[in-house]
Amino acid sequence: MARRLLLASVASLLSTLVTHCLAQGKIDYPVSGILKSRSNATSDNSEKYCIIFYRTISHLAGNEDSALYLPVSDALEWDVCDETELPPTSIENRYIFVSSENNCSALERASRVQSLGGAGTLIVKEKLQAPKQNDTNYNFTLAFIQNSSYVKIMEGGEKVTVGLYSPEDSPLPLSLVVIWFLAVFSVSVGAFWSGKIRHKLYMSEQCGHDGEDNQEAYHEPVLPHEETSMNLSAKSILGFVVLMCTMLLSLYFFYHILVFVIIGMFCIASGAAVFCCLQPLVSRIPCGTCRTPYFNIYVVRGTLEVRQILLLMFAYGLTIVWVIMRKEPWAWILQDILGIAFSINVLRLVRLPSLKICTILLCGLVIYDIFFVFITPYITSDGKSIMVEVAKGGASQEQLPMVLKVPNFAYVEISNICQIMDNYNLLGFGDILIPGLLVSFVHSFDLQVGTPCRLYYLVNVIGYGTGLVVTFIALWLLNGAQPALLYLVPFTLIPTYFVAAIRGEVVAMWHGDSDKVEIQVIEGKFSPKFESEREGDMDSAEENVPNGAAQVVT
Repeated sequence: MARRLLLASVASLLSTLVTHCLAQGKIDYPVSGILKSRSNATSDNSEKYCIIFYRTISHLAGNEDSALYLPVSDALEWDVCDETELPPTSIENRYIFVSSENNCSALERASRVQSLGGAGTLIVKEKLQAPKQNDTNYNFTLAFIQNSSYVKIMEGGEKVTVGLYSPEDSPLPLSLVVIWFLAVFSVSVGAFWSGKIRHKLYMSEQCGHDGEDNQEAYHEPVLPHEETSMNLSAKSILGFVVLMCTMLLSLYFFYHILVFVIIGMFCIASGAAVFCCLQPLVSRIPCGTCRTPYFNIYVVRGTLEVRQILLLMFAYGLTIVWVIMRKEPWAWILQDILGIAFSINVLRLVRLPSLKICTILLCGLVIYDIFFVFITPYITSDGKSIMVEVAKGGASQEQLPMVLKVPNFAYVEISNICQIMDNYNLLGFGDILIPGLLVSFVHSFDLQVGTPCRLYYLVNVIGYGTGLVVTFIALWLLNGAQPALLYLVPFTLIPTYFVAAIRGEVVAMWHGDSDKVEIQVIEGKFSPKFESEREGDMDSAEENVPNGAAQVVT
């Protein structure tokens, strides 16, 4: 059953990807560039203006030094589309300003200007926008410029020259490299920590230790009893996916209200996460060990050390600084720090009970991701993806903080001149946490059965990193937003099943904690036994365990 479900999911994902590739390959979208005007042959007394163009039509210089600077001609009154009408002024080896009100296409206008010796066509529009264009290669210098920019350029007189350029990012943008390291770091650290905690809880249960009693003895803050894993069923996972869909739709329709609720929740959760992540390091500081009087606040009771209070102030001070300065150009650094702490803390706390639950959750959220990225553009009135609109904030000036964001460093100048607010590469927390939950589970399984070199953990971390690379390649090839889970889930889930099948541990991992799998550790050899098999042979099993052997029941 599990094998059939996996094969069906992979086939569905591949067919969706192929369909999307065919649909996306026919459209070319305009990109931003810069027009630099100068009043003489040098770069003194120059101004820069925003333009938009198509890379498949116009091949502009990569920087201002290599741009071709030529004089301009004003031909707004010229009907370019009328082949019998000649331009009012000389246009040879000049950039020509033409009106957007003519009755022919922009390509036809650019072709006519070029046939008459013009160096390039600048179409003047009230609002800086351009229509979608069929993805066909041309060799015209064609760009769109705003009317206010045109007026300022023409005020410079006849000696004004202009050059067009647009920085091109490298095939491997630095921003994507940074996001890759941040995401892999979050998954690796969070899953490693989660697996260690889960294994420690297993051992505590076997040894009969009570963490609460120990905490009380030392007057440490006491939390509710911590389970080794969450008690989840397939129905509860499906309910969670439905809840995710409902939340996303609510954000889409009521974004201007709910965005502030999400920001508030993120601040509270990320502040606590920073505290929890730094607490093990701060506890090693030898000073600041004086304690507060005993307190009892809701579910937390005990005392706090001075160093813990200072850490708490630092953690929430960091979130307050981010909230106040979140629209500054450098605020993405603080947001990513808080986001990494949040992701690691969630992976530390949320522990799934079995591979069965992991599989259902990951496959369900892949379908959710594909639907809201690829399918919803065919449903919404404006043809836009619900997931992308929510991630970018739509028309709102506020963005959801539940993403890692890194600016496109090559386009900083364009972003400033064109006032582009969304010049960021984004990776949602879900693309870290969902695969991270699987990595956390397999790491705990590694520790439980003594897998050599923590094989499952290493395979999944490598698979996650590879899946991210494939996501970035798809992002570049398809020139549009991609559901990262479409690539991350197969690159983590399939290798897990493959390695487990080779080692004969698929059944043990599939059932996990839910059916109380028994792992016998006998002279370094491991064999899973289930509850139904234990009653008849428990006595004989105990007799056959040699000296020094350990027996762990989960």
